[in-house]
Amino acid sequence: MGQRLRELREHAGLSLREVAKAAKISAPFLSDVELGRRFPTNETLNLIAQKLRASADDLKKHDHRSSLADLKRLAEGSPSLGAAVRALVDEVQSGKLTLEELATKLRRAGKTK
Repeated sequence: MGQRLRELREHAGLSLREVAKAAKISAPFLSDVELGRRFPTNETLNLIAQKLRASADDLKKHDHRSSLADLKRLAEGSPSLGAAVRALVDEVQSGKLTLEELATKLRRAGKTK
């Protein structure tokens, strides 16, 4: 979600401080949101969305915390899945696989079920 917020903010030509002020939060907090370190409340997200002229519902589609938590639980419960996830992460970190290629592989794997 944070990356999407930053993209919208920069596209609108707004500073962190401008958006933070409109959302009644500090600029450091908004920076942490953009970096994925913290997450806004629904009320704050609505205020950010208003300032960015975006839909809060659309922004929520970029919040993958529950999906990641589910994947973590699955990987912890299955050694083979955990090893497969680790191998994919290693490939991305080594540059052998881009994030876009990883996303494509995961989408294809989901369609075969």
